[in-house]
Amino acid sequence: MRFTLLALFVLFSFGSNPCVAVQDAATSPTRNGDVIGPDDGIVINAADAEELSKPWRVNSSGDLNLPMVGQVHAAGLTVEQLENDLTEKLKSFIRDPHVTVYVSEFRSQPVIVEGAVAKPGPLQTEGPKTLLGVLMMAGGPNAAGPTVTLTRETKYGEIPLPNAKTDPQGRYNTVELKLKDVLNASTPAANLMVRAHDVVAVSTKQRLIYVIGQVNKPGAVELDTQDSISVMQVLAAAGGLTSVAAPGNTAVMHLDENGQYNKVASINLKRVMSGKGGDRMLTAGDIIVVPENHVKSYVQAATMSAATTATYSILMHF
Repeated sequence: MRFTLLALFVLFSFGSNPCVAVQDAATSPTRNGDVIGPDDGIVINAADAEELSKPWRVNSSGDLNLPMVGQVHAAGLTVEQLENDLTEKLKSFIRDPHVTVYVSEFRSQPVIVEGAVAKPGPLQTEGPKTLLGVLMMAGGPNAAGPTVTLTRETKYGEIPLPNAKTDPQGRYNTVELKLKDVLNASTPAANLMVRAHDVVAVSTKQRLIYVIGQVNKPGAVELDTQDSISVMQVLAAAGGLTSVAAPGNTAVMHLDENGQYNKVASINLKRVMSGKGGDRMLTAGDIIVVPENHVKSYVQAATMSAATTATYSILMHF
C-alpha cells in the first residue's frame, strides 16, 4: 500500500498546465546572465571591427583566439563580463568601442542529476535553467525522499540561499532543500538558477508510517511531499477497521535512539472517528497498532461455527 500526494501537489502548484509553468520558469533568465564555457558557440558584434564581428567557437581550454585582441579566456565569464573585457582590449585600437556578445550554441552546460528521478545522469542544459526545470528535464521525482541537495564547486560561485554551506576545505557549496518547495514553482527553491557542473541529488530514503493489526489493508504509508500525516488519514489509507478491532486501545509506537520500539501514545480511535477526540499527527517511523477485540473475535468465530453446524444438520435431515 502506498499513499502519495505528489501528483496532486505538483498539479496544484503549477495550475492547470504544469508544462507551461516549468517552461516559463526555465527560460526566463536574461542574456547577460548566460555563462560561457568550453566548446560554446558565440557571436561577437563590434562596431568598427569587422574582422571581429562574426561567429566564434570557444576552444576546449576555454579560450578565444581573436584578431586584434589576441587570446581571451572566455570560459567561466558571463556574456556581460566578456563584453566588458573585449571593450577594454579594443580601446587600444578603437576610440569608443561598442561590443555585443550572444551565445549561439551551448555545449558546455552539463548538470548531474542523481538519486530518485526518472532519468538520472548528466544533462546538457543548453543555457540557464531553474532547479525545478532541471528536475523536469530528468523526468521528475520518482519514489523520492523528502529532500533535494544542490552541490556547486566554489570556483563556479556560491549558491545564493541563506542556508547554503561551504565545506571546511572551501571547495564545495551545498544546500539542502525540501522537495515539496522545489516542486512549488512560486518558491525561491524552485527558481534557484542551476549552473554548469552543478550536482542535483534527490534523496531516495523513503519516509514510512506503518499501520498493523486490525485494519483492512495493513502496510506502509509513505510521506512524499509532507512532513507529517494524521492518524485518520493513515486509517483511511488502510481501508478502515476490521469488524473485530478494538479501536479504543490503539497504540502509537516509535523507534528510539537505541533502535527499540516504544509506545509513545495511546489513542481512542472510536472517539476520534466520532469527532469527540482529538486526532494526532504522525511522523516518519511511527507505527500504529490496532489491537483485536477478543470478545468480538470469539463471538464471531462461534457464530460462524454454529451456522456451519446448522447447515450440516439441515443437509443431513434431507
